[in-house]
Amino acid sequence: MTANSSVAPYPLNWRRIISGGILAGLVVNAFEFGGHRIYFDDAWTAAFRALGKTPTGWSTFIPANFLVGILLVWLYARLRPAYGSGPKTALRSGMAIWVVFWVIPLMAIMPMELFPTRLLAMAIGLGLVDANLAVLLGAWLYRDK
Repeated sequence: MTANSSVAPYPLNWRRIISGGILAGLVVNAFEFGGHRIYFDDAWTAAFRALGKTPTGWSTFIPANFLVGILLVWLYARLRPAYGSGPKTALRSGMAIWVVFWVIPLMAIMPMELFPTRLLAMAIGLGLVDANLAVLLGAWLYRDK
């Protein structure tokens, strides 16, 4: 398709992107809170103590996780024309966002040895679960106009 093409772009249902994204963001927040503050809390506390720091500011991730949820559903909506609707397309979106927001950043800090590699790997694994569950739920809510 050229820039001067008369074919209208695929219309997005922004109301559904936002509502599905907020729901997806709730899932991401729930899993990230449960994982990091409940299961990994001792490991994070020890890692921060080794750096001479106290782990604070976890709540700053809450709004960011809602934005991640919206991005998950937005990407799903953008992929639908090429791949069709359904869970396979949703998981494509989930995997792409997981790589960008979990794999790349956490693997980038691994060589600095600021945090134990095992802890970062567990965080990447948790992200795989929560991003994909979140997008499946958000995509389920998404409908075209």
